Amino acid sequence: MDGTRLKFIIVGASTAGLSSAIALKAAGHDVLVLERDSEVGGPRTIPTGGVRLPPNGCKILFDWGLEAEIRANAVVGEGFTVYKYAGKDSDRDYLGTHRWDPELLSEARGDFLQMRHADLLRILYDAALREPSRRQTNGHTSRSTVTIEFGAEVVDADFDACSVTLRSGVVHRGDVLIGADGASGFIRQRLLTEEDEPADDEFNGLAVYSAIIPKRLAVTDSELKKLYKYPQKNMVTFSVGSNRGAQAFLAGKDEDVVFWVYTPDSVQDGTWTQPAERNIKDIVGACDPLIERLALLSGPATCVQIKNHYELDSWVSDSGKVVVLGEAAHPFPIISLHTYSVAIEDGAFIGKIFSHTSDPGRIMEFLHAFQENRKPRCTHIDLSERQYINVMALRDGPMQAARDAAFRANEAAGRNVMDSGDLDLQQMWDDMRTVFGYDPADDADEWWVSWGRLRDAPTASKGKVLADIVDSDAECA
Repeated sequence: MDGTRLKFIIVGASTAGLSSAIALKAAGHDVLVLERDSEVGGPRTIPTGGVRLPPNGCKILFDWGLEAEIRANAVVGEGFTVYKYAGKDSDRDYLGTHRWDPELLSEARGDFLQMRHADLLRILYDAALREPSRRQTNGHTSRSTVTIEFGAEVVDADFDACSVTLRSGVVHRGDVLIGADGASGFIRQRLLTEEDEPADDEFNGLAVYSAIIPKRLAVTDSELKKLYKYPQKNMVTFSVGSNRGAQAFLAGKDEDVVFWVYTPDSVQDGTWTQPAERNIKDIVGACDPLIERLALLSGPATCVQIKNHYELDSWVSDSGKVVVLGEAAHPFPIISLHTYSVAIEDGAFIGKIFSHTSDPGRIMEFLHAFQENRKPRCTHIDLSERQYINVMALRDGPMQAARDAAFRANEAAGRNVMDSGDLDLQQMWDDMRTVFGYDPADDADEWWVSWGRLRDAPTASKGKVLADIVDSDAECA
C-alpha cells in the first residue's frame, strides 16, 4: 500500500464499529466513528449485560495486544451445566455437564471468556485511540488517526457522495461509509430501502430478559452462593424448558451474575437501553429454586425480542461505497454465543483486507470481497445458533424427551452432555470446533493472494472478480 490513506466513516461505536476502527487504523487509514449515545457503552443508568467470548473472538483481541486487559476483566469459562427449567419436586433437576476440550482451546488459541458488555466496549474504545503496536502494523509507522464523536446521531446519508448528516446539521464526508449501528440502525434501514424491502422483522414468539445480580447480593443467598464454588464458578448454567430457557454465569472482574431468561410471556419490543415493562420475577413462570432466587434478586432488566431478521441481498450499497457489518449485516438471535466474536471478526477482516490498498478506485471491489468471504460463514453460524436455541427451548414432547434422555445417558456414561445422541448433538458440536479455529486475517490474506493482488485496474464490479481476471488475461494474450 502506498503512503496515501482512505477516510472511513463508521456509524456506531459498537463492538463491530470499534473493532473496525482498530483494524483500519492499524492498516494505515483514517477513521471517524460517529456514536449516537453520549458515552461508550450507552447511558450509565442502563444496566449492561454480559458477553460470552469464544476463542475465535478473544484470540483476535489477544493478537491486538489486549490480552492482559481482557483477562483482567473476564472470568474464564470451563464449560456449562444443564438443568431442567422447572426443576423436580421443588428442587433442581440436573441433566449433565459439558467441559471445553483443552485440545480444542489450544488449537483455537483462545479461551471462553465471560465479560460485561461495558467493559469490552471500554477496552475497545481505549485501544482504538491508542497508537497501534508494530505487530498490528506489520512493523511500519502509522500516521493514521481514529476520532470518535459521541452524541452524533446520523439522520441522513448520501450513499453516492459517501456522506452523512448529523442531527446537529454537521455533514461528514469520506471514502467509505460503514454501518455498524445494529439490526435497527440507520445504515441497514437505508440498505433495506435500496432493496425495496420492509424494515420490520418477524417476532418468533420468545423474548429475552437480561438482568444483573451484584456479587455482594448473590453471596448472601444460600442457593446463589453455589455459583461461586468450583467448578460451578467457571460454568455457565443452562436451564432448558418447554419454549422457555435461562442462563446464568459470572462475568467481569467483579464476578457479578449475568441472568438471561427466554420467555413467551412478553410482547414488549424493547431495546438494550430501555427498561423492561415487567419485572423479571413476573415472567419466569414455574421454575427451579435457582431461577426463582435469581429473579427475586435481579436489578432492573431489559427485554428484547428474538426476531427472524430480513436477510439483506447485499451488504454493499449500489454505489459501492457503503457497507454494513456486525449486527447491521447479519443480526444473530439475541444473546447468541457468537454475536460478539463474529462482530470482532468482521472488524479484523475489513481492516486486514484494506491493508492492501489505499486506491479509492478499488473500494467497491474490496467491499464486495468482504461480503463474498464473510457472508457464507456468518450465515452458517446464524443457522447453527438458531438450531442451538431450538434444541434448548424444545416444547415438551417426543423431541424434548429424546434430548433429555440423551443428556442423562451421556452424564451417566461420564461423557460430555453434547457428545452424542439422537438429536445430532455431536454433529452440532463438531461444527462449532471448526468455527472456533477461524482466523479472519488469514482469510483476508488468502483472498488477497488468490485474487486481489492479481488486479491492476480499479474496475472490479459486484461478484465479477474472477471473470474480470480471466477477461484481462485473454486480452493480454
